[in-house]
Amino acid sequence: MHVIFFGPPGVGKGTQALIIAGRMGWAHISTGDMLRAHVREGTELGRQAKAYMDQGLLTPDELVIDMFMARLAEIGGRGFVLDGFPRTLRQAEALDAALARDGRAIDVAINITAPDEVLLERMQARAAESARSDDTPEAMRKRLDVQKPPADLLAHYRDAGKLRDVDGRPAVEAVTDAIAAALAAVGPD
Repeated sequence: MHVIFFGPPGVGKGTQALIIAGRMGWAHISTGDMLRAHVREGTELGRQAKAYMDQGLLTPDELVIDMFMARLAEIGGRGFVLDGFPRTLRQAEALDAALARDGRAIDVAINITAPDEVLLERMQARAAESARSDDTPEAMRKRLDVQKPPADLLAHYRDAGKLRDVDGRPAVEAVTDAIAAALAAVGPD
């Protein structure tokens, strides 16, 4: 099965992506981890990405797709969970086209949701635990506003019948169970 996890910061999508990937034996593909690994290893894709990153620019969609497709080739026919990609409708369309060339498609997109107040509380608790002084309430609210999945991206998967909303407010285990139920409703892996 090929799954995408969406959700705003603080909702637990990274945690859930790791849990589900581990439970199902699927590859966990975090775009941020993938970019950092390519840069660290000095691959051609990593050198290209670093040139953008060093300038504070976003890595172009095509480059991220190329990295993703290289990672997809490494994992073979295994299922995967995407965490952190796609972030825009343009990226989703590029991802769909790249997967189609490989005879694959996204099976389901899990959108983990929670009210802003809950997310801000979680972000503040995380900041306090890590003693991040730069994480002011204003900065957290801005990050929350900027990093929420855009409506057109969610509509892309909803219109395709692939989007499943999951409440991210309960305890981690309860959210995991809700995601597992959503995946089971889609079909076998």
